[in-house]
Amino acid sequence: MPERNKNADEADHDLTPGRILVAFEKLFGGGRGVQKFARSGLRYVKLAGGALLVEQNPKKKSEWAQLAAQGRRVAWVMRDGEYLARVVDGEVVMLD
Repeated sequence: MPERNKNADEADHDLTPGRILVAFEKLFGGGRGVQKFARSGLRYVKLAGGALLVEQNPKKKSEWAQLAAQGRRVAWVMRDGEYLARVVDGEVVMLD
């Protein structure tokens, strides 16, 4: 197994639903470590292995954006443009 994939696999083990939920509460609770993208203004929290937990942009046209526009708390765990997990109102769903 190449070293890069091994490190990504190890980082994925650090992305447990519990750890994601802690970051989710920080993201929507205004805790330390919450940052904003300059261009979009969306908030995010850095996670293990270079992953980010990013709030859903309510201005998009997806079903998830509609939920966010209705006041639901929607966020995504992403790394290198790949969606790893979705969190809606504290419910973590790991994506394959």
